[in-house]
Amino acid sequence: MRIAALAFAVLAAATLRPIEARQASQAVAGLTGTVVAVNQQSDTVTLIDLKTMQAYRHVQVVGGPHEAAASPDGRRVIVTNYNKQGAGPQKTLSLLALPSGDVLKTIDLGEYRAPHDVRWVDGSRVVVTSEANQALLVVNVETGSIEKVFKTDAGVSHMLALSTDRTRLYCSNMRDGSVSAFDFQTGKKIADVKTGKECEGVGVTPDGRWVWAGNRAEDSISIIDTTSLQVVKHLPSPGFPYRVQFTPDGKYALVPHANASSLVMADVATQTIAKSIPLGMTKVEKPSTAGVFPHPDNRHAFVTVRNDNSMLVLDLVAGKTLARVEVQQSPDGVTWSPVQR
Repeated sequence: MRIAALAFAVLAAATLRPIEARQASQAVAGLTGTVVAVNQQSDTVTLIDLKTMQAYRHVQVVGGPHEAAASPDGRRVIVTNYNKQGAGPQKTLSLLALPSGDVLKTIDLGEYRAPHDVRWVDGSRVVVTSEANQALLVVNVETGSIEKVFKTDAGVSHMLALSTDRTRLYCSNMRDGSVSAFDFQTGKKIADVKTGKECEGVGVTPDGRWVWAGNRAEDSISIIDTTSLQVVKHLPSPGFPYRVQFTPDGKYALVPHANASSLVMADVATQTIAKSIPLGMTKVEKPSTAGVFPHPDNRHAFVTVRNDNSMLVLDLVAGKTLARVEVQQSPDGVTWSPVQR
C-alpha cells in the first residue's frame, strides 16, 4: 500500500508541471517568443517558451549574472556577469544564441569590473556599465574589443538608458543619487542631474523627451526634462522603486517596487501614478518585484520575483497576473525575444 501511494505521489509530481504549463499557456494565448530570466544566485539564465509557458533550459554562465538584453534581430542575448558571491566583482559578458541557449562566447572586459546593465546599440555592439570603474563601455561583441569609454566619475553607476535615436546615453549613480547624461556620439558628459537617495532604476521615453529615475532609498520617482536636464517633478512612490521601463508606445512607465509586491504603472503624459498592480500566483506571502520587460503589444509585461524564484506574465490593462513560471534562484533581469523555439 505504501509503495502504491509513493508511486502515485511521484506520478502526480511528474504530471503537475505540464498541467500548470498548459493552464498558463491558455491564459496567455496568442503570445509567442522567448522570455529570458537572469538568476543571480544560481549563476544561470532561464529560457522560457512563451507559447507553451515552459522553462525549457537553464544555461550556466560565468557567475553573478544580473541583466540581459536581446539583440535587435532577437537571435542572441547578452548577459552581464556582475558580482559572484564569494568571488567578488566579475569582468565578463556572456553571449547566448536564441532559442537554443548555447553559449556563443564569453567576452572578457579586461581591467573593467562589475558590468551590470546592458543595451544593444546595433547588431554588433552593446553599451554596458562598469560599476567598479565608474564608466560605461561600448563593446563590440563580434571582436570583443572596447570601442569607447564614457567616464561617469560617479559612485555606483548601476543602470543605463539609451535613447531610441542613439544620441543620448543616461546612467543612474546610486551612491551619488544622480543621473549622468552623455552625448552618445562624442562621449562627452553633458550633465549630472541630482535626483534622490540611491537612484537606481532609470529609463528614457521612446521619444527621448523624458528620463524617469527611481530613488529607492527615499521612495520617489524623479522626472527629468531632457531638453533642460532639470528635474521637473518628484512623484512619491512608496515601496523601493527599483527599475524603470516604458511601454513601446511611450504611454506608461513601468516601475517594479521591491518592497511593495507590485508593479507601478505611471502615466507619462500626466506624470501621475495610474495604477499599482499586485503580484499574484506567487508561493510567497510578500513577493519582491525585481525586473520588468514590456511586450511589444503594450498590454503584457514580464516580471521577475526574486524571493519566489519565478517569472510572471502581467496583463497591464486588466491589472492582474495571468501566469507564473518557475525559474531558478533570485531572478533579476528579464528580457524578451520574438524568436520562437
